Amino acid sequence: MNEPNLPGPCAGYEFEIVELHEGALGPDGALRVKTHLDGCARCRDWQSQYAALDATLARELPRPRLSADFGAMLRERLAGIAEPATRRDLRSAAEREHDWMLRDLRRAARRRAIIGGAAGATVAAAGLALAVVFGPEAASLLQALDAGNGRAALSAVGAAAAIGALAWSATRGVLPGVRLPG
Repeated sequence: MNEPNLPGPCAGYEFEIVELHEGALGPDGALRVKTHLDGCARCRDWQSQYAALDATLARELPRPRLSADFGAMLRERLAGIAEPATRRDLRSAAEREHDWMLRDLRRAARRRAIIGGAAGATVAAAGLALAVVFGPEAASLLQALDAGNGRAALSAVGAAAAIGALAWSATRGVLPGVRLPG
């Protein structure tokens, strides 16, 4: 049916040939694969190589030895899985999960506080650095702002800072005096 000089079985038959060899293929599938094997030398050759390799491995590989109490231990574990949990066990598991969640929430709150503190310190340090750098020119800057449009410029800067602070608070789920859901 297919080219006999290609290595391996025909596309789509490798797993089915293995399942046929292991007896895991249903009657309809087995009949279909056997019919294909009757007409395909390539797949027949691959099946015989697979069967020989399987027999060699079964003969040569060491068999694992189980401990004498393996059966009893397995039955005990299966009984533990199959037993319905008691109310006490369920409560204990729920309390452990609750404790883990509280611990994780506290860690997250600490992390946010540390990051917020670091951000505040960075802003304060930047403000201080600006004050040191621009301190001598501050008087002339204030005089320039005082004339005409200076108040409008300062108002715009203040409004931008307030909007930024509100946006930052909203991303944290808190607005001054309002607790946001979520």
